[in-house]
Amino acid sequence: MNLNKMQVRGESHGTALVVDQSLTLTADGNTDWFHHPADTFRRNNVVSLAAEVAEEIFSVTARISVEFSSPYDAGAIFLQVDDDNWAKLAFEYSAEKKPTIVSVVTRTTSDDCDGPNYLGDKVWLRLYCEADTIAFHFSEDGKFWHFLRWFAIPGLRNRPLTVGFGVQSPTGEGAKAHFDHIKLSYEKIADLRNGS
Repeated sequence: MNLNKMQVRGESHGTALVVDQSLTLTADGNTDWFHHPADTFRRNNVVSLAAEVAEEIFSVTARISVEFSSPYDAGAIFLQVDDDNWAKLAFEYSAEKKPTIVSVVTRTTSDDCDGPNYLGDKVWLRLYCEADTIAFHFSEDGKFWHFLRWFAIPGLRNRPLTVGFGVQSPTGEGAKAHFDHIKLSYEKIADLRNGS
């Protein structure tokens, strides 16, 4: 994945720094990408780095660390069909102030789901898309992948799709996320639940 050819979005809400094949995203405070389930607000003011992918089958992986400070600080991998339909897999500081694997699936409004707490300071995340479904996985070592979620969103059959990396700090004064070991692959995953 050539980070230098990807597009920076939301530059007025933070910064993106690419060095070799690693990425550091720094968010300003009060930044989030979330459509409240009760439809009380829709926020999309995060800084991100994005690219289009046209292939039928692909995955995006990265190892992520976040300088957590306030609840919901997070670094994430995302996939977007359009403004109303998108999903993100995040390494996030929970309301209980514990690093957590979090997924958000948005079909006009957001379905927000906290996964397991994660004690390490770095975690591997993977977004896998095949035809009209997406799978989310996480890993301690980038080799054995824990299944987290499998789902669909409207318009997912459309290509190209937008994928990328983002950072947020909804309740704090800012956050920094670092992404390395970034990879875009077109290999099919035969079994989503066996660790491969």
